[in-house]
Amino acid sequence: MAKEGDFRKILVAAAAEMGIDMPMDSLALFETYRETLLLWNSKMNLVSLQSELDLPVRHFIDSLTLLPHLPAGPGTLLDIGSGAGFPAMPVRVFRSDLRVTLLEASRKKCSFLKELSRRLCLPDVTVLNSRLEDLLKQPGSPSFDLIVSRATLKLPELVEKGFPLLRKGGLLAAMKGPDLDEETAALNSLKTIHFRLVADVSLSLPLTGDRRRLVLVDKPA
Repeated sequence: MAKEGDFRKILVAAAAEMGIDMPMDSLALFETYRETLLLWNSKMNLVSLQSELDLPVRHFIDSLTLLPHLPAGPGTLLDIGSGAGFPAMPVRVFRSDLRVTLLEASRKKCSFLKELSRRLCLPDVTVLNSRLEDLLKQPGSPSFDLIVSRATLKLPELVEKGFPLLRKGGLLAAMKGPDLDEETAALNSLKTIHFRLVADVSLSLPLTGDRRRLVLVDKPA
């Protein structure tokens, strides 16, 4: 596991390679994020950390690959299956104009997310302890400008279940591994859902070379 100084250098170098400026206040938040996650990870299984590159690159920077694809301006964001806070919390560090809801079924992980939010002192972050299916059943369930999910559901299922919570004109972003052709092809089976495939982006993470796919779907107004 990377020492704090190494973590800082790796995060800054990886961010620079992605064209992301890492100001000191954001770096301080990521260091607090790291400290909180490592403490809780020693008590419960939040993330697997085998390499010094895992947390700064495979989790933080991976989450930040969303930034160039999100619309500018204030909005509401739902993170489905937030787990350890990825991708929404790293995104929130850079996008103070977003009101973020972290949807997580595990009560223990929700306790971590609430503590993380408290320690980072980020306003407009709500932790919701619920399964997506249960949220959909609630009368008057909320709707969001943006929905994101990182390797939680298969793409067709994410679109099918996420769209009822997405406002017209809203954007859904699915963060996936590279082998996604079967899932993207299966989107064509969603005959009753009016959606538009905005982008299907292939990318490689800095320093590791890990391949990722980012699929963006919108809900036409």
